Amino acid sequence: MKTSVFLEKLQEELEEDETLTVETNLKSLESYDSISLLSVIAFVDENFNKKVDTKHFKDIETVSDLMNAIGKENFED
Repeated sequence: MKTSVFLEKLQEELEEDETLTVETNLKSLESYDSISLLSVIAFVDENFNKKVDTKHFKDIETVSDLMNAIGKENFED
């Protein structure tokens, strides 16, 4: 998936007004809470057919961290 498409879809999933970048700190977003975390987990599963262990989410702060958890090989510039 193109990184730009991923960022757009993630922004929609989080219902976030702010444009996301790979540097965006997810935990600083107003819309980021336990419910949106579940949405992100479902989004990753649906789009990448990959289960991200919820234990790893405590270490995920930025969009880049999330992309690393999904696997950089799943993205293209």
